[in-house]
Amino acid sequence: MKISAVNESVSLIANIGVIGSIVFLGLEMQQNTEMMQSQTRNSIVENQLSLLERAIDNNDFAKIAFELREDADAYPEDTVEFFQFRLFAISQLRIWENEFYQYQTGLFEASEFEAREKTWRANIIIGSIHKVWATRRDQFAKDFVEYIDRLYAEEIEI
Repeated sequence: MKISAVNESVSLIANIGVIGSIVFLGLEMQQNTEMMQSQTRNSIVENQLSLLERAIDNNDFAKIAFELREDADAYPEDTVEFFQFRLFAISQLRIWENEFYQYQTGLFEASEFEAREKTWRANIIIGSIHKVWATRRDQFAKDFVEYIDRLYAEEIEI
């Protein structure tokens, strides 16, 4: 009888230990997810700032970007100026694609993603950005292409 009671007590303690370990593991996973979200957000902000600094630090490029945002045909596509803008726009689109992917994997909150979408809607209808998108969209993930194309279609209907 005593051995049975001891075995039951040991079994109970072991089960409590297993449950405690599972709870601890769950807490660790939650903290890890929060850390990943924070690191992802920081990385994306750094990328965005780096992209914006190109225009801030370079008056010549800022002028080109401004003129092309105002008039998609301000520079012919075979000029150095348009080539430079195209690379800038593709970089911007890659950041968007990454943000879209991060949201799909759950590393962005819905409210944060909605704010991004508003920015994308405002920018994809700019003639020069859409011109780059239209000629380079085949270089992006299919689900992202469908998403941006839908945003564009919705915006031009408004």
